[in-house]
Amino acid sequence: MIETIKSPKGEFRARLREVEPGVFRAEYQGEFNPDRADERRIPDYHVATSEADARSWVEAMARSMGYGPVVWE
Repeated sequence: MIETIKSPKGEFRARLREVEPGVFRAEYQGEFNPDRADERRIPDYHVATSEADARSWVEAMARSMGYGPVVWE
């Protein structure tokens, strides 16, 4: 049996968009990342040249901050 370990901070929410061909911007709230969408503001971001690189960077950052999985909107 595999146990699921819950993160103390829960899910990390982010959104990803292609801002121009080959340039992807992952937007997220830093340390404060509430579950309710109407409580979120998206002031921070990471820019990458591929969708995979942007996702990977945000997911690693979220884990380093104590969050569980990233929920992409």
